[in-house]
Amino acid sequence: MHKGCSRCGLKLCLSSLLSLFLLHALAAADDFSQDDRCYLSNGGSSESFTVREDLPVDSIIGTLPIPGDPSKDGDIELTLVSKNSPVRIQEDTKNLILKEPLDKEGISGLSSVLLDVACSKKETDDPSITIPVRVIVTDANDNAPVFVAAPYSVNISEVTVVGSTVIQGIKAVDKDQYGPFSTVEYHIEDGPYSHLLAFESRLEGHVILAAALDYETLPNFTVSIRAQDQGEPPRVSITTLTVWVQDADDQNPRFLSERYKAVLPEMPRPGTSLAISPAAIKAEDPDEGIQAPIQYTFNSDSAEYSFFELNRRTGQVTIRKAMPDDTRLPITLVIKATQMDNPDRYSLTTLTLESDNILPADLKFLQTEYVTTVLESAPVGQVVITVHNTKLNDKHVRLQLLENPSEEFAIQNTGEIIVAKPLDYERQMKYSFRVVASDGKTSDVARVNVTVMNVNDNDPTFAQPQYNFLVKHDDVRIGSLIGTIEVKDGDINDTIELNVKGPFARVFSISHKGELRVRSLEFLNASTCHVIVVATDNGVPPRQSSVPVTVQFPEDVAQSSVFKIKKNDSSLLLMIVFGVLLGTLIIVIITLTIYILKTKQYRDRLPNVVSSNGQPLVNKMATYMSGNTLPSNNNNKPQGGQAPNDRQTGVENPVFNMADNNYQGTIHRGQLPPSPSEVSAWQANGSLRDEHQMGTFTTRPGSGLSNGKVQNIYWPNGSIPRRVKKLSWEDEQPNRTELDPDVSVTPLGKTCNDTSKQPGLTVYF
Repeated sequence: MHKGCSRCGLKLCLSSLLSLFLLHALAAADDFSQDDRCYLSNGGSSESFTVREDLPVDSIIGTLPIPGDPSKDGDIELTLVSKNSPVRIQEDTKNLILKEPLDKEGISGLSSVLLDVACSKKETDDPSITIPVRVIVTDANDNAPVFVAAPYSVNISEVTVVGSTVIQGIKAVDKDQYGPFSTVEYHIEDGPYSHLLAFESRLEGHVILAAALDYETLPNFTVSIRAQDQGEPPRVSITTLTVWVQDADDQNPRFLSERYKAVLPEMPRPGTSLAISPAAIKAEDPDEGIQAPIQYTFNSDSAEYSFFELNRRTGQVTIRKAMPDDTRLPITLVIKATQMDNPDRYSLTTLTLESDNILPADLKFLQTEYVTTVLESAPVGQVVITVHNTKLNDKHVRLQLLENPSEEFAIQNTGEIIVAKPLDYERQMKYSFRVVASDGKTSDVARVNVTVMNVNDNDPTFAQPQYNFLVKHDDVRIGSLIGTIEVKDGDINDTIELNVKGPFARVFSISHKGELRVRSLEFLNASTCHVIVVATDNGVPPRQSSVPVTVQFPEDVAQSSVFKIKKNDSSLLLMIVFGVLLGTLIIVIITLTIYILKTKQYRDRLPNVVSSNGQPLVNKMATYMSGNTLPSNNNNKPQGGQAPNDRQTGVENPVFNMADNNYQGTIHRGQLPPSPSEVSAWQANGSLRDEHQMGTFTTRPGSGLSNGKVQNIYWPNGSIPRRVKKLSWEDEQPNRTELDPDVSVTPLGKTCNDTSKQPGLTVYF
C-alpha cells in the first residue's frame, strides 16, 4: 500500500514538471516567433542577388528582405563582417551598394562576390545574426572580338582559280562567356576591292577568292575585315587584309596591232620585203614579270603561204617567189606568235595582202559555217569569234546578224562577233544565227553556232534570311520534324548538301530536302538552341551560303535532358561498383570451396581406430567402452568377474578421429575416476576403495592393471546430475536407447547390454 502511494506521488510530480516545461517552451517559442527582426522574410538562411557584370559602381545590388528597420531610430543595425568587402550597406537602408567593378571573366573585375552581413537587434542582449550574401555575376556583352595576329597579309598567284581559299588564319577571340556574346561572325567591309574576296562561312575565318586577279592591272590591294559578336547591339572589331598578287604566265603574247596589211608591188620580186602597216609585225609577252621571248610562224601550210617567207625572230615578211597572174586578191595570211618557253602560250593575227592593180573578187565569207564556245561568265564586249570575207577592207561592206531576237550577240564591221548581253547557261545553252555581208551589189551568208559553257556562278539561296522554330512537348522525341528550310540553287543540275553547324549541331539532323529533325536529346542543355545551316552545291568550285536557325524547346525538356545525363553517369558508376562486389564474392566462394575440399581430403587420410574385436569405433568426444554392461548398483562395486564381452579400447578423439592411447581402461557410468594416490595404491595392491565412500575402485579379473595403465574405472551414480544435455555428432538412429534427462540418468526402455552395436557419442554437461 505504501509503495503504491509513492508511485502515484512520483507520477503526479513528473506530470507537473512536464507541464511546466511545455508551457515555458511554448512561451519561449511565442517570444521567438514574434522577435524576427533579423531573420530573412523568405525563411532562408542566406540571400542571393543576381546582377549583370556591366552594373556601374555605386549602383544598388539588391535589398535585404528582413523585417527590421535599420534607420537611426529603427530596431536593428546592419554591418558588414569584412572591412574590405567590395559591397557596402547604404546608410539607414537595407540596400547593398557596389563599390568595385564586376567582370564575369574575372579580368578587370570580380567574377563573384561573397559577404556576410551582421544584423543586431537593438535594446536586446541577443547575439547578432550573420546573414551570408552571395552576389551572382551574369555575363554581358562587354567585350569586343579581338583579332589574333592582325593585320593580315597574304601572297597569291594571279592564276588562282575563283573559289580557292586565299587565307585560313583569320581569327578573332571574344572574352565574353561562351554563348551568343562570344560567337564571332566575319564580314568583308564594303570597299573598292571587296568584290574580290569573300568569307566561305560567316562563322569561320576562311577567305576565298571571289573574282579573278590580274597582276598587270592590280598588283596588290587591301580590304577591311569586320569581326562582330551576336550581341544586341553587337560589338565590332576591324582589321585589314593585304593581298599581294604574284605574276604568273597567265597571258598569251599580244600583238601591238590587232591586224596588219600590206600592198603588193606591181612587179613583186623574190626577197622583196613588204611594207606593213600600221607598223611592223611585233608581239610581246604581257606578263611584266616574265617577258618571255617570242617567235613568229605562219599558222597554215596552204598554197598561198608558199609565196611568202616569215622571219621567226623579227616577224618581217618577204616575197619568196612570184605569184601567178590569176591569183585572187586580197590574200589573208594568219601569223602566229608563240612564247619560246611555253608553246601553249600564243596568239594570232592577220596580214592582208592586196594590190591596187588587181580588182577584188566577189564578196564571199571564207567559211560557210562557224562553230565556237563561250563561257556564260564572259563579260559584255568579249570577242566570241571573227568571221572573215573577201572584202575585209572595203568600207562599203556592211555586216548584220540575222535570227538574233534576244540580241545577246553583236557584230562589228571588222567581222568580230562580241557578247552584247550577259549570258546565262540556265536560260539558254546554244545559239544559232546567220551573218550577212553586203556591199550594196553582192552579198553572202554564213551560219554561226555558239555553245554556252556552264559556270557555277550562283550561290545557294535560302527562302528566308533566318529561321525560328518552336518545338512543342508532343514533338520532343528522336526523329520528330522541327521544320523545313527551303534552299535553291540557280545553276542547273547542281545538287545541294545541307549541314548543321554550331554548339548544338549534335542535337539536330537535316536531310537534303531541308527537313530539320531532332537527332539526339543527350546534348540538349538549354531551352534555346542557335545553329547555322550551311548549304553547299556540287559545282566546280563549290559555292556555299548559310542561314541562322533558332530552335526553342520547352524549359522542362532541357532540364530533364541534363538530369538524364547525370542519371546515366550514376547508373554506370553503380554498375561498376556492383561488378567489383560480385567479383569479390566469386573469389571468396572459390577460396572457401578449395579450403573445404582440401580439409576433407586431409580428414579422409587419417587412420581409423579399431576396437579390440576388430570393429571400428564411431568418432566421439567421449564414449562408453563397447561391449560392456554398465553397472548400476548403489555400492559402486564392480561385478565379480570378467564380463564376457569385456575388451580394452581407447577413448576416441572426436576431432581427429584417433584413439586416445593415454587411457586404455574403460570408464563406466556411475563411477568416479581415481585420484593419483588411489592409482598408486591400486598399482601396489591391485584394488583400492574410496575413503569417502564414493565408490570402490577395483579391477576386473585378469584386467586390473596392464602395463602400468588403469583398466575399467567405474564412476559413482551420484556424480551424474539428473538434468543433463546431450550433444551428438551423429543423426538419430532408430531403436536407440537414450537417457531421460528430466527424470533420471537410467536408460529408457532398453538396457546397455546390447553388445552387438557400437554406442553413439553422448556428452553430458
